[in-house]
Amino acid sequence: MILQEEFKKNGYKNLLIGDIASEYEINLEDVFDLEQKPEALLSIFISDQKDELFFLLDGDLEKIDSLCDYWDDRIRVFMIINGKSKAIHKLKYNIVQLIVYSEETPDRSREGNLLISRKIIIKGDMTDKDRIVIDDEEVIELPFHMIPADAFAPDAEQMKQLSQLLPEDEELLAIMENKRKRVNRNKKEGVLDKSFGEQDFEKIKEWLKG
Repeated sequence: MILQEEFKKNGYKNLLIGDIASEYEINLEDVFDLEQKPEALLSIFISDQKDELFFLLDGDLEKIDSLCDYWDDRIRVFMIINGKSKAIHKLKYNIVQLIVYSEETPDRSREGNLLISRKIIIKGDMTDKDRIVIDDEEVIELPFHMIPADAFAPDAEQMKQLSQLLPEDEELLAIMENKRKRVNRNKKEGVLDKSFGEQDFEKIKEWLKG
């Protein structure tokens, strides 16, 4: 799965492309020097409702603690400068540092630090940093990602195998169902009765042999 495409599919826009930042009433100069864009900053995604901001960062360039501190400082200044802006006020508590790493697993303890911004650390293949490849188990970390309904659908092959384990004899099915009801009732009365009549037992034995 391509991370950038996942953002696009969910209605997010990259503020670093064209005039999108100005369309969303955000001055990028309040975030960084436009002539010296920080190398770790890959994208800044904003939601279509203008209420979420994701800083997509390269976690391979420096230690996670240093990276988080640096961008918390940048985000703090950005919020102070734009403190009276109604557009920025909607983002105040919904700014996320999305840090992608491809090398050794970093210390992820900073994910519990919600000071200034939330932190999410995921693994991805950054051979092409404009098209970061992430696995399904990583994409579920994104708060806007919707798990497809078919992911919860029963496995057709397993259902087929289970159905083959059930007896085809309707009379035998009725015996087992009636017995289950009697056992449940007897359990409530403090008695557990699992015995079958001789004829019922023979039917079940034949089914098991088959």
